[in-house]
Amino acid sequence: MLGVIAQFETEIRAERQMDGIRKAKEQGVRFGRQKRLTPPQITELRRRKKGALIKTLMADYQLSNASVYRYLNASEPCSSALIPPTQE
Repeated sequence: MLGVIAQFETEIRAERQMDGIRKAKEQGVRFGRQKRLTPPQITELRRRKKGALIKTLMADYQLSNASVYRYLNASEPCSSALIPPTQE
């Protein structure tokens, strides 16, 4: 019997959490980790990729290999920036 009550309370808590997340998103709250690079830095990274090794870019911007590729392949660097992606 106590297990049923505990499960019910867990479900209610999950519903409240989802309601709070939905309301926050409606108000424009952004979730997740902030971007490491600013839009001008992303533009510079994309410009430098033509002549530099990924290893060098990783060291210069203090990013992981995956992060460098993620920034290079992203269609939009940041929601507030209107910088078009580079074409090859």
